[in-house]
Amino acid sequence: MAIDSPRRYWVLSVVFGVAAVALVAWLAAVTPRQPCRGAQLWWNPPFLAFQLSRSTGEIEAVFGQADDACRTRMVAALDLANKVDVIAVIAAYTGFLACFFFALRRLGYAMLTQIGLVAVVAGFVFGVIEAAIRLRIMQSLPGTVTSLVLLSIGDTGKYLAFAIAGAGAAVGMLARQGILGRLAGVVCGAGAFMVVLGLNYFPTRPALPIGFAIVSLVVLLYAAGAAARGAPPAAGP
Repeated sequence: MAIDSPRRYWVLSVVFGVAAVALVAWLAAVTPRQPCRGAQLWWNPPFLAFQLSRSTGEIEAVFGQADDACRTRMVAALDLANKVDVIAVIAAYTGFLACFFFALRRLGYAMLTQIGLVAVVAGFVFGVIEAAIRLRIMQSLPGTVTSLVLLSIGDTGKYLAFAIAGAGAAVGMLARQGILGRLAGVVCGAGAFMVVLGLNYFPTRPALPIGFAIVSLVVLLYAAGAAARGAPPAAGP
């Protein structure tokens, strides 16, 4: 039986991926780069620092104390960012990765697709939970111990699910023919590893956003190249 063409899913992956990148770029432009307290780090803007906060002290480093003039501006900016995240960014990113794996499914990689889609769905669920907890914390800064634990669970689950999806995408690239595709798979796999490393080992925390960006860019470029080529499907394992 002939396998359906994966091209429509490559195209959809590109559309969702471009939308996700555009939304993230817009959020980066409209949210502050400097936290209310503490040093500004190039890899850790307030929006990401809030996601990765594990204590009330880290929350207050982002938002400042109750009497800080910066707090009102930061709360308004990150409230908007969190709402856009839960309404649009998470959905766009889920569509981006899900369509990538649906394309791989049309190429015959059924088991790899199942693993990838489970990771994508898990990432969506954890991402929504994390965003909801962030919105809750901002209503009663600096949050409670319980809310910070839930934030940590949601954040860790989201990034681990993304790393698994990234590793699955890398395996799919490596399994197909072509030197450039296999090189893309190596780079994508390295990016997924960087996400896990940065998430779990604090001295390498900058590796997390860098790895996230690498995986996103490689998957987007690979999908765009596959959509442009419109190559016939090849059976996989």
